[in-house]
Amino acid sequence: MSRFAVIAALFLGVAAVGGSTVAVADEANQPQVSAKIAKQLKAAQDAVQAKSYADAVSKLKEVQAIPGRSAYDDYAINALLMQSYNGLNDQANVAIAAEAIAGSSYTPAENRIKIYTALAGSAYNAKSYDRAIEFADKARSAGDNSESTSMLIAQAYYLSGKYKEAAAAIVAINEKAQAAGKRPSENSLKILWDCARQAKDDALASKTVEQLIVLYPNPAYWQNAMSTALNGLTDDRLKLLTYRLANTVGILKRGEAFREMAQIFNDQGNSGEAQAVMEQAFAKNLFTEAREKDSNTRLLEMTKKKAASDRTTIGKDEAQAAHLPNGDGLVQIGAAYLGFGQVDKGVAAINAGIAKGNLKYPDEAYMLLGIALEKQKNSSDAIKAFEKVNKDPRYVRLAKLWILEVRS
Repeated sequence: MSRFAVIAALFLGVAAVGGSTVAVADEANQPQVSAKIAKQLKAAQDAVQAKSYADAVSKLKEVQAIPGRSAYDDYAINALLMQSYNGLNDQANVAIAAEAIAGSSYTPAENRIKIYTALAGSAYNAKSYDRAIEFADKARSAGDNSESTSMLIAQAYYLSGKYKEAAAAIVAINEKAQAAGKRPSENSLKILWDCARQAKDDALASKTVEQLIVLYPNPAYWQNAMSTALNGLTDDRLKLLTYRLANTVGILKRGEAFREMAQIFNDQGNSGEAQAVMEQAFAKNLFTEAREKDSNTRLLEMTKKKAASDRTTIGKDEAQAAHLPNGDGLVQIGAAYLGFGQVDKGVAAINAGIAKGNLKYPDEAYMLLGIALEKQKNSSDAIKAFEKVNKDPRYVRLAKLWILEVRS
């Protein structure tokens, strides 16, 4: 059954009073059709009841030609026209009659809403997006507060390329949902993110993809969030922290990225994590060519030997770092402990390095502390550590992404 068939059913017998006949008596508080059209309208109504819809339309056209009709006359005529055209499956003319009825003062508010939402849906399906928005707005003016109607407006704006308007509509929908204690739907956030991108509203795009990550964790959303962070990295320290996050959220896919990550770990004295990264790459079968496999197998074997040696000397290295004039050495020892899976010792060493002060790389230190605390399942303190990253804007942005990972 079409949406207009449902609407047409609401108006069966609308022109009848006290039964199946058209009444013209002056009954209190009951609108009546004019005497001048009563006979012809009754004939049209009988044709509708007999399912002689083409005949009914013909008769109703004759009634429409009679001058001096009242507003209620037109209401009754259009009600019968809607039923007749629906019987003929002429949805275009059903819509015309329905729009006329919706605008009548005789139409009950609840029916007006149903008609306008039906008209909006029909226009939307016909890709007449401006008309869909017009009818949906009229439904809302009539009292429709449903999310479905508001979302139809947003989607109509979106599909007609009015991205700024679509974004504003979706933001309003989501704010209403949040005020009611509900989370925004994943679909609404996906559309909002694309609207923000199309409208070149970078702040809204970032905020939206962050909501997607927190509410609906998915590697695809992380890929969008980190697309800028992964490009043009020249600072090895920042690159390693970025690779760590990309690997944690499941979007690090290239074998060469794992190899580079392992090499930087080795350069920073973290052979344990270098070994883990290379083993992970082999487990994922990221090295497929024979030469590539041979080269990376040699790197893995070298890293294993280095890790075995470093594991035996890390305590001594920590003691030496404790005598340095700054805390950077202890921070790196803490990172090395993490690579060997000794998380508690890692947290303690990094904290000791930060407490010692004179850090050359304070942003990196707090990032590593946040990562260590997250591994310790201490989410609240991990977030506090990431929030202390405040020197380099690039690190600040990455720290915010790490906070999203903790919260998600």
